[in-house]
Amino acid sequence: MTGVSRRQYLAGLATAAGLAGCLGGGGGRSSDAPTLDAVAVGDVSGGSVPARPAGEPAIVDFFATWCAPCKPQMAELRAVQEQFPDLHLVSVTREDDAAAIRQFWREYDGTWPVGSDPTLQVFQHYDVRNVPTKVLVDGDGTIRWRHSGLAAARTITDQVAEVV
Repeated sequence: MTGVSRRQYLAGLATAAGLAGCLGGGGGRSSDAPTLDAVAVGDVSGGSVPARPAGEPAIVDFFATWCAPCKPQMAELRAVQEQFPDLHLVSVTREDDAAAIRQFWREYDGTWPVGSDPTLQVFQHYDVRNVPTKVLVDGDGTIRWRHSGLAAARTITDQVAEVV
């Protein structure tokens, strides 16, 4: 029999995925953060937005419009933004339905940039596997804090205060 069996193929994929996780972005340094397509909504224009501007700390929030805990997370992130208005905050979704993203953003009062990442470039860069997840990156690109699930504003601001 020529070719590769399904089992061999899947084992090869699993090995490659495991190596990719070991080699890139699972933790530690993320200095070359990718940019993503910003969704034009509210005061935020379209175009592109960096996941983390070079040399600046940032919170990268990973969410989905269908995610139940992502809805109350918006108010917590808004409180963080009010306390740290100069901190780069961006939310990222894998969804590519701009109308659905805009509707969610308006309904939950998003006031910071939101980007669409249907190719999962930013998700993979920060090794994010579920939503909601927040990643705090310092100015050097080092991941200083990661949290999956709903996080209170106080928890986030305590972490941010250690970085800015």
